[in-house]
Amino acid sequence: MNGILTFFGGLVNGLGEVWAHKFRSLLSMAGIILGVAALVAMVGVVQGMIGEVRDYFERTGGITRLMVEPREPPDEQLHIAHLSPGLTFRDVEAIRQGSPLVTWIDPEVSLGWRRYSHAGRNESAPLRGVLPDRREILRLQLREGRFIGDLDIADASPVVVLGSWLGEQFFPDGGAVGERISLHGRQYRIIGVLEPLGGHDAGGWFRWQDRVGYIPVTTGMKRFNGNDRLNSLAVQVADVAFLEDAMEQVRNVLLHTRRGIRDFEVTTMEEQLMEFRRMERSFTFALGGVAGISLLVGGIGIMNVMLAVINERIREIGVRKAVGARGSDIFIQFLAEAVVISVVGGMIGMMASVGLVVMLGEIVEAEQFRIVLSPAAMVAGFLFSVTIGVASGIYPAMRAARLNVIEALRYE
Repeated sequence: MNGILTFFGGLVNGLGEVWAHKFRSLLSMAGIILGVAALVAMVGVVQGMIGEVRDYFERTGGITRLMVEPREPPDEQLHIAHLSPGLTFRDVEAIRQGSPLVTWIDPEVSLGWRRYSHAGRNESAPLRGVLPDRREILRLQLREGRFIGDLDIADASPVVVLGSWLGEQFFPDGGAVGERISLHGRQYRIIGVLEPLGGHDAGGWFRWQDRVGYIPVTTGMKRFNGNDRLNSLAVQVADVAFLEDAMEQVRNVLLHTRRGIRDFEVTTMEEQLMEFRRMERSFTFALGGVAGISLLVGGIGIMNVMLAVINERIREIGVRKAVGARGSDIFIQFLAEAVVISVVGGMIGMMASVGLVVMLGEIVEAEQFRIVLSPAAMVAGFLFSVTIGVASGIYPAMRAARLNVIEALRYE
């Protein structure tokens, strides 16, 4: 009970010391304040970047997505490599017929950046030729109208679905459906406008995708490229349990369409997932380590200040011991004062971290990524600062407790 009372008395004394020596206390807390604010801000940056990557991964099919990627054929097939037609729309039809485990097929004709013109206004944005399956894979929501349909594909119709950004630029009040917009010098009928892919506050990949306009893949091949070649091809499997069998089916189909030439590779998103997890760990440890060093420096500052305080109060310590205070009482008192400095510093650091995150959020453009304010990081930073403060106060408190009463009373 005595120890508890002494500790609380030390807390009161510590608050009094902080208030009495405001500037010195602020300097001693500076390392803790900056360390906590840096820790929270760095975690916010990491979570913002990783969150964008994670959302992108999930919104593009996750681990059940298979990618068909071109590669050099093996040496023994180099002399006949020209016989392979490469990645074409015929692969889409062949996979649809020969791979029953595939749920969605997502070919793309990438048509680069194009000029969109309507009512005297011009905007440049990406244009993609896709199938109706793109809506299911990316879970696209429509603000108005509809998405590309099977009949549009069959007829290679001159229709376009505008991303949310394009819709806002040309038709801020709505009413885009049925209007005409010029693309590549030709008129296209607008059949739909999308909602923002990641919500109105999304950044990074989502914000970029909101600029994309979509036309039927057959329209892109016929009116722009003049051939049936694709820029990319992905397929979606309903369940991860079917992944290996679906890969084998797709591989066999593509070998048939390519006349046995192995100039392609079917890959899963598992490698990207593993890379994403490695990146997350690396960022967390690296940036967390930097913030941890800041907190350690703050702890050294507290230790230095506490040692200076002891030198100023040697006579006080001698008097307390002379009237019956034990070494443990002195130890607890000075440890409590170190705890006060670290706790107050940690609390100020948490408040500063909110301001720092808001400021960084204004500096970093929304098109890059969002910075997240993590309550868990704030609590962790506060607890770490208190731990550092306690650890830093142990040595000064032990030194104060071990002072000889006679020498302390003689100290000038």
